[in-house]
Amino acid sequence: MIAPTPTVPTIVTVPVQSAWYSKINWTQAIGLAISGAAALSGILPPQYGVPVALGVQAAQSVATWYFKTFATTTITPSSAVKV
Repeated sequence: MIAPTPTVPTIVTVPVQSAWYSKINWTQAIGLAISGAAALSGILPPQYGVPVALGVQAAQSVATWYFKTFATTTITPSSAVKV
Protein backbone atom coordinates (compact mmCIF):
# COMPACT_ATOMS: atom_id res chain seq x y z
CA MET A 1 0.00 0.00 0.00
CA ILE A 2 1.37 3.39 -0.97
CA ALA A 3 1.10 6.11 1.64
CA PRO A 4 -0.84 9.21 0.57
CA THR A 5 1.16 12.30 -0.25
CA PRO A 6 0.78 14.84 2.57
CA THR A 7 -0.56 18.23 1.60
CA VAL A 8 1.64 21.16 2.48
CA PRO A 9 0.06 24.57 2.95
CA THR A 10 1.33 27.27 0.60
CA ILE A 11 1.09 30.00 3.24
CA VAL A 12 2.15 29.55 6.84
CA THR A 13 2.13 32.10 9.65
CA VAL A 14 5.16 31.93 11.97
CA PRO A 15 6.52 34.29 14.62
CA VAL A 16 9.36 36.53 13.45
CA GLN A 17 12.05 37.84 15.78
CA SER A 18 15.20 39.91 15.43
CA ALA A 19 18.39 38.05 14.53
CA TRP A 20 19.82 39.40 17.80
CA TYR A 21 17.56 36.94 19.66
CA SER A 22 18.57 33.94 17.56
CA LYS A 23 19.92 31.04 19.65
CA ILE A 24 21.67 29.70 16.58
CA ASN A 25 23.46 32.98 15.81
CA TRP A 26 24.64 33.31 19.42
CA THR A 27 25.77 29.68 19.52
CA GLN A 28 27.87 30.23 16.39
CA ALA A 29 29.37 33.52 17.61
CA ILE A 30 30.25 32.22 21.08
CA GLY A 31 31.68 28.97 19.69
CA LEU A 32 33.87 30.91 17.27
CA ALA A 33 35.10 33.24 20.03
CA ILE A 34 35.92 30.41 22.46
CA SER A 35 37.61 28.14 19.94
CA GLY A 36 39.56 31.05 18.45
CA ALA A 37 40.69 32.19 21.88
CA ALA A 38 41.68 28.64 22.82
CA ALA A 39 43.69 28.13 19.65
CA LEU A 40 45.33 31.56 19.46
CA SER A 41 45.66 32.89 23.01
CA GLY A 42 48.84 31.10 23.95
CA ILE A 43 47.41 30.31 27.40
CA LEU A 44 47.16 26.62 26.56
CA PRO A 45 50.19 24.66 25.43
CA PRO A 46 50.16 24.12 21.64
CA GLN A 47 49.32 20.44 22.01
CA TYR A 48 46.05 21.38 23.81
CA GLY A 49 44.94 24.46 21.86
CA VAL A 50 43.77 22.66 18.74
CA PRO A 51 42.05 19.76 20.56
CA VAL A 52 40.19 22.24 22.79
CA ALA A 53 39.18 24.30 19.74
CA LEU A 54 37.95 21.14 17.98
CA GLY A 55 36.01 20.09 21.09
CA VAL A 56 34.34 23.50 21.25
CA GLN A 57 33.48 23.29 17.56
CA ALA A 58 31.98 19.82 18.06
CA ALA A 59 29.86 21.08 20.97
CA GLN A 60 28.83 24.10 18.88
CA SER A 61 27.73 21.82 16.03
CA VAL A 62 25.63 19.64 18.32
CA ALA A 63 24.07 22.70 20.02
CA THR A 64 23.25 24.29 16.66
CA TRP A 65 21.66 21.06 15.43
CA TYR A 66 19.60 20.77 18.63
CA PHE A 67 18.43 24.39 18.52
CA LYS A 68 17.50 24.23 14.83
CA THR A 69 15.72 20.88 15.09
CA PHE A 70 13.99 21.00 18.47
CA ALA A 71 14.12 24.47 20.04
CA THR A 72 13.44 26.99 17.28
CA THR A 73 9.86 28.22 16.94
CA THR A 74 10.56 31.54 15.20
CA ILE A 75 12.35 32.83 12.12
CA THR A 76 14.38 35.96 11.49
CA PRO A 77 13.18 38.63 9.05
CA SER A 78 15.87 37.68 6.54
CA SER A 79 14.58 34.07 6.54
CA ALA A 80 11.06 35.08 5.61
CA VAL A 81 10.13 35.00 1.95
CA LYS A 82 9.26 38.46 0.68
CA VAL A 83 5.92 38.30 -1.11
